[in-house]
Amino acid sequence: MQPMYIGQVAFTTGEVSPDVSSRFDLEQYKSALLLAENAVIRPYGAVARRQGSQFIGYAKYHDKPVRLFEFTTNKNQSFMLEFGDRYVRVWRNGVYTNVEVATPFEADIVSELNCIQSGDVMFICSGKYPIQTLSRYSDTDWRLDAYKLTEQPYEEINTDNGHTLTVSGDTITSTKDLFTQDMVGSVIQIAYYIEAVHTQSAGEVVEKKVRHGIVSAPTIEKTYNNINYNVGAFSTDTELSWKFTTHGTWEGTVKLQISNNDGQTWKDYRTYTSNKDYNVTDTGKIEAGARLKYVSDIKSGSVNCDLSIMPFTQYGIVEIKSVTDAKNAKVNVLNGIKEGEPSYQWKLGSWNRGRGYPKLCTFYQDRFVVAATDSKPNFIWFSRTGDYPNFGVEKVGGTITDDSAITLPVINRKMYEIRHLVPANDLIVLTSGNEWIVDGSKTITPTNCYLKTQTQRGALKCEPQFIGNRCVFVQERGGTVRDMGYSYESDNYTGQDLTLFVKTLVKGHVAVTSAYAQDPDSIIYYVRDDGQLNCLTYIPEQKVYGWSHFITNGKYRYVESVAEGEQDTIYFVVDRVINNKNVKCIERSIPLYTEDNSDVFLDCYVKVANSIKTDYINAPHLVGQMVDIVVDGQQMPSREVPPTGVIKLDGKANVITVGLPYTTKIKIPSVEQQINDGTLQCRLVTISRVALRLYRSYGGSVGRTFDDVDDLILKPKMLFTGDTVIVLPKIATSVNTNTEICIKHSKPFPFNLLAVTREVEIGGGFPNVHGM
Repeated sequence: MQPMYIGQVAFTTGEVSPDVSSRFDLEQYKSALLLAENAVIRPYGAVARRQGSQFIGYAKYHDKPVRLFEFTTNKNQSFMLEFGDRYVRVWRNGVYTNVEVATPFEADIVSELNCIQSGDVMFICSGKYPIQTLSRYSDTDWRLDAYKLTEQPYEEINTDNGHTLTVSGDTITSTKDLFTQDMVGSVIQIAYYIEAVHTQSAGEVVEKKVRHGIVSAPTIEKTYNNINYNVGAFSTDTELSWKFTTHGTWEGTVKLQISNNDGQTWKDYRTYTSNKDYNVTDTGKIEAGARLKYVSDIKSGSVNCDLSIMPFTQYGIVEIKSVTDAKNAKVNVLNGIKEGEPSYQWKLGSWNRGRGYPKLCTFYQDRFVVAATDSKPNFIWFSRTGDYPNFGVEKVGGTITDDSAITLPVINRKMYEIRHLVPANDLIVLTSGNEWIVDGSKTITPTNCYLKTQTQRGALKCEPQFIGNRCVFVQERGGTVRDMGYSYESDNYTGQDLTLFVKTLVKGHVAVTSAYAQDPDSIIYYVRDDGQLNCLTYIPEQKVYGWSHFITNGKYRYVESVAEGEQDTIYFVVDRVINNKNVKCIERSIPLYTEDNSDVFLDCYVKVANSIKTDYINAPHLVGQMVDIVVDGQQMPSREVPPTGVIKLDGKANVITVGLPYTTKIKIPSVEQQINDGTLQCRLVTISRVALRLYRSYGGSVGRTFDDVDDLILKPKMLFTGDTVIVLPKIATSVNTNTEICIKHSKPFPFNLLAVTREVEIGGGFPNVHGM
């Protein structure tokens, strides 16, 4: 029979599990791989050897966890932040800037940090400490501070009339047991009812001008019906309502004046004129800290004035400095306290050391949004609009306005913990048991803030990625990676299981962190708990969901993507054993591929490139390791790095690269072809030759198994593009049912497989079965 030539021209499905390897009825089978180790799936269909990683330095501590975050100031200027045990260090373009800032974050909460950037300020939530800000004042001036809230949210108001709080000086006293050491640093809001204040009971004498004749000069008389009323003595952080009336028959002018600098200067606020035919009745509001008075210039008659501040509730706030006992504590008075007056109307702050602090933060519709404390894991708090440090809800008289802060509980029967906040058109809320949205079709307000449940999956703590208009997250159970996005057909958020065909990559393991590199290949990276790195090429509009995985001489512990110029650079934290010592390396990988052939396919590598040739390279971080060496584009024999860390060459070169080798393994599934008498599955066939279509590749070997491969014969000292045919190594039985192809590549050079074609001859039907 004439041979058939069966090709596979795309690999965009990526790795599939063994239990899917015979599903040739699936459309995805046509572009599947059985193994893609140390490889990446290119969006247009190729499978390529992964890029190597450059050693840029060590983490500060080798025995403690490290977390990486991107900090971007503009398109061409980004930083990588290394958070560790009580410190953060700043890196830029793969170089440590020698900037280190002390932080309160111990090693056990570094992995729990959640950050959001706004301009040159990064907001950091930990759950254990108050919200912190890391501010960049210059490339060498970074400062960490506690985020100063003008007002925080509070618990429900006390309803026990017999439980009062009284502030005297710097001491607060409770009539019942209340204070604990965990309350140090927290705040208490205390409400006082303030009765109306009138000019008859408050004020001071001011001058009144009285004219006794048309031409005579005015004389000064003292009177008690002009009042300089100091609103600042009673104001808190809210506007206060006033009322002004006049009585009598008078000719002249009466003015209300206002001062916003503690009475140093005054300006006209309202002006009233009467020709013995008018009396004033007017109302309004003044801002916090303002002073109000009236003055008059009366030509004839007499006028009596009444300036009143309407009754209101004054809100005082104290911050606990220390706790003396269960009934007494020392405080800082922040504002509005009525000295020595007991009040049963008080609220405890929602955030403190005992109740916990927010674990999550983001920005949405010009509000700062935080969520999930230890005591309230299912609560979301929105700041006032445009006023990020203000989580206050009430104004004068308890009036709630559209810009007021919002407290929003996510009500679940099982009290699921909020794990992630993802801002999009809607605010996506991922909990440990289900997924919600805060409807963003209209501007959210305290009266228009609605939660809608979407799916019932639950999210792991591993960071979700928002790509295009879809949210990709790791499911709480099973390690499944899912996406979700709005569907017009169902008017709801829907999604799919992106790991349906590759459960072997996720089953029995937990994804601990993730990063997304948009350019050049739109890849999501997931670090597994065992140190393996799973990679998903994700382009939903083209239905590309291609999986592969990385392994290295060590264990991946963290990954972050940093926008550097026109590309996304991947940073890794890798645990390695070098010279019998455990070290924590920070490494940097520039995505594929550069046109100048400067890509490096070694791990933990160092590289020197000089116009003046040299005959050595320093690699002290690889002492005792067998390394590959590339000199001016040519591979030299491998050698062990000596104790000095200096590798001497036999000659001189301009470009020298030294690093740890790794092996790329690609396994292509058996072919399938519908023929006149059925299928090729389980039938005896012969595959003697394979054609590989390559792009800019050098090296590699091909066989039926990874243990039995032959090297590709390519032109030396240059990258090959085109078709190459290889005769497969002979096996004991040339006719077989297995038509899988294995490709292995260990050289420090690129390998890009565009397509593979197998020469197939049918050898008959089913093979003989023993015992039949």
